[in-house]
Amino acid sequence: MKKIAIIFNPTSGSGKREKLNQIISRLEKNHQITLFETSGPGDATDIARRECDHFDIIVAAGGDGTINEVVNGLKIGSTLGIIPLGTANIMAIEAGIKTDVHSICTVLENGNIKKIYIPHINQKKFCLMAGIGYDGDIVHHMNPSLKKTFGKAMFGFLGFVEFLKSKKYKIKIEADNETYFGNWVLATKAKHYAGPYKISQTTSIFENNLICYVFKNLTRLNFLYYLFLIIFYGDLSKSKDIITLSSNHIKITSDEIVNVQCDGEKLSHLPINISFKNEYIQLLSF
Repeated sequence: MKKIAIIFNPTSGSGKREKLNQIISRLEKNHQITLFETSGPGDATDIARRECDHFDIIVAAGGDGTINEVVNGLKIGSTLGIIPLGTANIMAIEAGIKTDVHSICTVLENGNIKKIYIPHINQKKFCLMAGIGYDGDIVHHMNPSLKKTFGKAMFGFLGFVEFLKSKKYKIKIEADNETYFGNWVLATKAKHYAGPYKISQTTSIFENNLICYVFKNLTRLNFLYYLFLIIFYGDLSKSKDIITLSSNHIKITSDEIVNVQCDGEKLSHLPINISFKNEYIQLLSF
C-alpha cells in the first residue's frame, strides 16, 4: 500500500471532479489517498513543499500549470504522478499517459519511473517550455473563466487575434557568448505544443537538454509557413528563418515590455534567464 497525495485544482475545467472521484475510488482499494484542493495561485506549490516528505507519491491533478506549481514545491528526487485534467495536457502527452480513468490509474499504480530534468527560468522551475512574445501575449490576455468554459477554442481565438496584430518585438537572446535577435522565442524541453502538435524531433522531458527557437522575422506569411511545418513535419528547425539554439544558459532581454508564459501560465515579462542546475524529479509514466 502506497501513501498518495493528490493535489487538485478545482478550476481545471468543467466535469473534472467526476473523473477525479472515479480515479480516487479505484485507487483507494489498494492505497491510502489524501486529497488536497487548491484555492488560488501558489497553493499547489505550498502543499507539495509541505507534504512531499509524508507521502510516497505526490500527484498533480489538473493542467500543465498545476503540474508546474506542484513541481516547484517538490524536492530533488521526489516521485510525481499526474492526473491530466487540463486544456492541452502536454505533460501527459510527453509521458505517454492517456486521459481515460483506467489508463491514469494503471500508470499511478504500476507506471515506469523516469527522471525528468528540471530547468529554471529566473527563480522558477519549469517542465515543458517558455514562450516569449507571441504566445506570451496569448496567455497573458487569457481570461481564466473563459479558459475554463471554452478551453482550446479560446486559445485558438486569441491566437488568431495575435496573428492579426502581428507584433514584431525586438528580443535579444544571449547564449554561449553569441547574441541573436528575434520577434518571438520558444525555449522548449517538450516535443509537443498546444496539445498533440510536434514542434521538435530532438527534445525530450526525459533528457537534460533544451532547444531555443528564435523566430527572426515573424510576418503573417512566415507564421503560416511555421504552421505548415508543425502540421506536416513536426519540426520547426526546418525553417531558415528560425534560429535553433541549444545551451545550458540563455539570457533573454528586450527594451520593450514583452510577455512571458511558462508551461502555459503567466510569468510576468522580460528579462529572463533560463538555466539547468542538473535537478530532476521521478515521473510516473507509461
